[in-house]
Amino acid sequence: MSDVAYDVYAFTDYRWQLVKQFQGRHQKEAAIEFAEHVYREKHVIAFRVIEEIHDPASGEIRERKILNRKKVDQLPNKRPAPARPAAAARPREAAAAPPAQAAPQATIPTAQPLSERGKQAILVLLAAMAIGAVAALLLILNTTGVIALGSGTLGSMGAAFAVAAVAGLGLLVSAPDERGMILRALTQLLSERDAGPAQPSTPQPTAAKPATPAPVLDIEPLQAEEAAKPDMVQLDSEDPDSAVTLERHASLLGVVNGFVTLARAWIAKLLQMPGAAEQHAITRHMSFGIHLFLAGLCEQAARLKQWALHEQKFVLAESLAQVFGDPQSARRFANNFQEYLTEPRSMEMYQAGLGWNGQLEDSMPAGPALAQRWLSKADGKPVDNVTVMFTDIIGSTEFTQRHGDKLQMELVQAHDRIVRQAAEDHHGRWVKHTGDGAMLAFQTPLEAVRAAVQIQSEVRVHNEIMPQLPLHLRVGLSTGKPIKAGEDLFGSTVQLAARVCALADVGQIVVSEAVTAACAEAGFSFANMGSRSLKGFPEAQTVYGIVLG
Repeated sequence: MSDVAYDVYAFTDYRWQLVKQFQGRHQKEAAIEFAEHVYREKHVIAFRVIEEIHDPASGEIRERKILNRKKVDQLPNKRPAPARPAAAARPREAAAAPPAQAAPQATIPTAQPLSERGKQAILVLLAAMAIGAVAALLLILNTTGVIALGSGTLGSMGAAFAVAAVAGLGLLVSAPDERGMILRALTQLLSERDAGPAQPSTPQPTAAKPATPAPVLDIEPLQAEEAAKPDMVQLDSEDPDSAVTLERHASLLGVVNGFVTLARAWIAKLLQMPGAAEQHAITRHMSFGIHLFLAGLCEQAARLKQWALHEQKFVLAESLAQVFGDPQSARRFANNFQEYLTEPRSMEMYQAGLGWNGQLEDSMPAGPALAQRWLSKADGKPVDNVTVMFTDIIGSTEFTQRHGDKLQMELVQAHDRIVRQAAEDHHGRWVKHTGDGAMLAFQTPLEAVRAAVQIQSEVRVHNEIMPQLPLHLRVGLSTGKPIKAGEDLFGSTVQLAARVCALADVGQIVVSEAVTAACAEAGFSFANMGSRSLKGFPEAQTVYGIVLG
């Protein structure tokens, strides 16, 4: 069954960091809930939940982003430049600056909207001003004899002005926001009055004591310096999320130097072993073993130091590139080394690095016995030509979520009955369950093709009889000479069968080119699906689909 893990990453300190990993398909909701909790922290500005599916049969690891959230549109990839203190200015610049006191800058208050009570106060005050203006005009006209008014008329208008003015001021003072505005205005008016008239801005020459000149910041050179020396380093040029700080980068390079020193010492010792050296050059098989050991060693360091995945890949790729001088191959291995762990011997060398305790045995980290066993290729023996078949139930996870575990078990049992019967009818061998399917082995490609056709035919019959339990199946075949360890099979033949199975649609059978060549005269029709780039295979593989009647 496929292994599923959910990784929760948080963006803090200007980089992505792995916060926690949840193992098991049933942990999906727990991972999402934990990520939401982390997102509420102030220092976390983004998070993502990555689903990792590991297929033990093929060694393939598939990643899928199931949740991604951020508080800003663009994640920062660089720390803001720290403000330089005034004391950091250059002495020559300080001497050149004229001794002058910085002029105070006016503070512009932010306009606030008037409250309803404030609006009413303003209207009443305007009415009072209008009444007062009319009363003053009438008083002037009455005094000059232009018009004749009684004292009662002027007194009434004066009283109306007073009432309106008091009412307006009362409303204005009772409004808290406007009251604050009045107090601030009065305070500023009184302070300006006490200060007296403004002085002319032109400085007058005086014999004042020399003042210490204010240092001047050289803004342009500072910006250029910061641009030339960024404080973030991007580990992967194609991944903007792989940026780390200069301190973190230096720490990773320190680990790389340690790995390189260890590997070079190991190579020097291996070259002294009988049959290991040829013209003072290390063989490809020996270098591949060191690749696997360093991959395990890097995994151990990543767990201890809690590296993110891009940091782990960087350390492994950089170490291999310095030891063997091929950066492109080093990066490719760092991205895909899990593909080789399906073979027991490769897994043993990888686990030797994963469990290394830092001790040297005869100047070699893995010990002479393991190195000699790796060189002798003693573990695992190639078998005769075998055709490997993979079956895969499509949509198994969605079916379980929709119908429950009980019906899912019935679906798997129906699959097993159909596949086991076809294997028995065509001299096949059930190798193992893969959770959502099975792996089988056949003596000849023809028998495997006949079994695959029978399986898809029986699946169609099953779906007609039991539409409430639909079985959507795909099949993949490859032939070659795999490595046998116990009852299990490993190697490129097995990996190719798993890859071509993943290319098939529901009800389809996809096979490698070697299968079609062996069945050319058996009456089967094959549709060329073209050359495909398959993970773990350096060259494109031509694949075919069996035409079913």
